[in-house]
Amino acid sequence: MAYVDSGGVRIAFETFGDASAVPVLLVHGFASNRDGNWLRAGWARPLTDAGYHGVAVDLRGHGESDRPRSIAAYGPGRLQADLLAVLDALAVPSAHVLGYSLGARLAWELAVAHPARVRSLVVGGLPVAGSFAGYDVAQARAAVERAIETEDAATARYLAMMTAMPGNDPRALLRLAEAARRRAFRPLAPMPGQPTLIVAGTDDDLAADSEALAAAVPHAEFVPLPGRNHLDAITSRVFKTAVVEFLDRQPR
Repeated sequence: MAYVDSGGVRIAFETFGDASAVPVLLVHGFASNRDGNWLRAGWARPLTDAGYHGVAVDLRGHGESDRPRSIAAYGPGRLQADLLAVLDALAVPSAHVLGYSLGARLAWELAVAHPARVRSLVVGGLPVAGSFAGYDVAQARAAVERAIETEDAATARYLAMMTAMPGNDPRALLRLAEAARRRAFRPLAPMPGQPTLIVAGTDDDLAADSEALAAAVPHAEFVPLPGRNHLDAITSRVFKTAVVEFLDRQPR
């Protein structure tokens, strides 16, 4: 594990595989971290066996990265700068980018904003209609800052995610969620120009939107994960196999 400074915020990252191999940047989901989302979920071995160099990042506010508590610290430009800072620290000019859930949105936005740094794009559990659907910012803030129990089921689910991972900082995650809710996600305006793989579990409420998005993007393909939902899709062998096969089709 190593750190890089990104505008005064320490960003933790971990690499695996041959450092001279083709790099794959892995971006985890909300309230998770590089270990829970990728390493313990078994992604290192298939990527390494296929000849790739994995770079797994802890997003700011997560894992072993710093956890600023201002909403401004979680703007899209800052999150993109963190990912680029990790690539720069490793002297990686461009990488394939694999993101899940919130990480999928961030990967998509990185590919649009910095196309020269993204070779291809893999997104799983992409929140096509926007991040934190049904999330009530005011109720979440009251629950975290004043210990007032929320009666909203969707908000309660996000609050449970904030505290499920040991060591999470709910106040920092609250700010990230507020920042994400403040900006709309419009995946088709503009869309990434890179080859794109879109993946979702068949039992995930996002599956239909993901499949429709893949049909609307000329250079995208969709892979369903049978019997998987939003939470357990990340461990799917079908997911891992599809990603390796997709990456192997890209120019080296």
